[in-house]
Amino acid sequence: MDLEILHDYLVESKELLQKAQEDTLRLESEPGDKEALASIFRAFHTIKGGAAFLEAEHLVEWAHDLEDLLDKLRAHTLPVTPERIDAILSGMDVIEAMFEELSREQAPAAGPAEMSRKIRNLAKDDSGMDEGAVDDPSKPVPVLAAAPAPGAEASRAEAAHAAARPAPLAVAASPQAAEPGAEIRGKNAAANLAAEKTLRVDASRLDAVMNQVGELVLLRNRLTSALGGLSKEDENMMRIAREMDLRVSDLQNSVMSLRMQPCRRLFQQLPRVVRDVSRQLHKEVQLEISGEEVEIDKTVVDALSGPIVHLVRNSLDHGIEQPEARKSVQKPVTAVLRIAAVHLGDRVRIEVADDGRGIDQRLVMQKAVQKGIISADEAAHLSDQDALQLILRPGFSTKEQASELSGRGVGMDVVKQTTDKLRGRLSIDSQPGQGTTISMEFPLTLAVLPVLYLRVRQDIYALPVSAIDSLIDLEEHRVHRIRGRVSYRVDGTQTVPLADLGAVLQNRPLRLGAETVEGILTERGLFVVSEVLGNEDSVVKPIDFLSDSSLYQGATISGRGSVVLILDANALSAAASAAVERGQ
Repeated sequence: MDLEILHDYLVESKELLQKAQEDTLRLESEPGDKEALASIFRAFHTIKGGAAFLEAEHLVEWAHDLEDLLDKLRAHTLPVTPERIDAILSGMDVIEAMFEELSREQAPAAGPAEMSRKIRNLAKDDSGMDEGAVDDPSKPVPVLAAAPAPGAEASRAEAAHAAARPAPLAVAASPQAAEPGAEIRGKNAAANLAAEKTLRVDASRLDAVMNQVGELVLLRNRLTSALGGLSKEDENMMRIAREMDLRVSDLQNSVMSLRMQPCRRLFQQLPRVVRDVSRQLHKEVQLEISGEEVEIDKTVVDALSGPIVHLVRNSLDHGIEQPEARKSVQKPVTAVLRIAAVHLGDRVRIEVADDGRGIDQRLVMQKAVQKGIISADEAAHLSDQDALQLILRPGFSTKEQASELSGRGVGMDVVKQTTDKLRGRLSIDSQPGQGTTISMEFPLTLAVLPVLYLRVRQDIYALPVSAIDSLIDLEEHRVHRIRGRVSYRVDGTQTVPLADLGAVLQNRPLRLGAETVEGILTERGLFVVSEVLGNEDSVVKPIDFLSDSSLYQGATISGRGSVVLILDANALSAAASAAVERGQ
């Protein structure tokens, strides 16, 4: 098996399958949509042709069965019914599993026999359908591999011709199903394909280029720092340095843009998730998606694929009420679930919002105490926002019994961990009886990390700028100590935990009033440091020279050429809290 041809086939076919799933969901709401039917048919026809060339016989059989059903729906021989839509979507799931087997260089196994029988029976004329055949495994089932369907050899030849060229696998229409104007549309499509000036590049090559640009950024920083000491007489050298700085920045932005992907790739699986889960829960839900064109780093898209599905399932299971319950409180029977991506300068916010029952903060605190996540004393002093944050703790769930969807205490903590790992921020806004919105904000790119350099006595560290809310001048009278815990009153209403980085990093607390100190306000609390030095773009390097690296995201090379550790704000706050509990 030619691995390069296999890779190209899988990439193209997975895109075709995803598009076919979107078209099938559209067809479910608009059964007369001829364009959707034709698009789904072409997808299966192309997938089958490539599978024949790769000699994946079971995939050929499965795609052929679905193609046969679609052909009859397209010719209006059979009506589009909910049962047939279900069968097509289930068939797609089987094909997706076969793709995974192919990606492991394994020949796909046969699909479920009972589902295959059902698809074939649904492809019969309504008058000729034998419902008993669906449930009777004793009846013989034709095997396509033994006798190739008409056109299979042509499909194999088509695929071979396509695979021999560097272009994507061709999308071919069945000759007997030609439609008026198909030849003209085919010529237009070919012209558009020829006019496309796109190039598929392996992600690892982009990563390598990004790493090289990162090294160039570090060299630029060092050069800028070195030239800072030149006298004004060296104006020509300074001008060249400024010019180079601009060019490196342009190159950096251009390469970073290559890694950007539309949020459409992140959202494309959600319509199917909402459809299946809402039907399973017997709830009526309208999904609204906006901001699909907003672009974000590929790493974020890949990492959020699972967490965003969990958030959606959570909203459907926990947040949205049953139709009867919605009626009783004068809400529309059909709930609304909104997914949005919003571009905010150098950041992107992704929101999952429902108009359901909201989060019962008292119930959350009660369950957290019952499960030993917090003590009753801690619960009594929690603010409303802190109470909402409890749902992000490992092992937390308000469900009495676990179900297939939720209740096992895993999921929301993973969403939080993933958000933190991607240098993002997660916030929860919930109004009882009105709904819940969970927002995640991420930097546009993860390739370059803006950091703030700080000093703790003689040691220099870096803290990601994304973790910082503001810098403040510390005033000793605003520091409060209650039961061993230290907090700082930022203003008349806001009091935040105080973390002494001298104690956490050096086991020597900084002495307010006796030493020069400054404060860095973050989402997790106030960090006390000796001095704030300035900010700079950095490139994160993995740490392999420390036995204990739990407090750090990585390391970077400063403009002065020294290695600087990049602190993890969340880990610092947790370490400071643990030190207080130990009585340090």
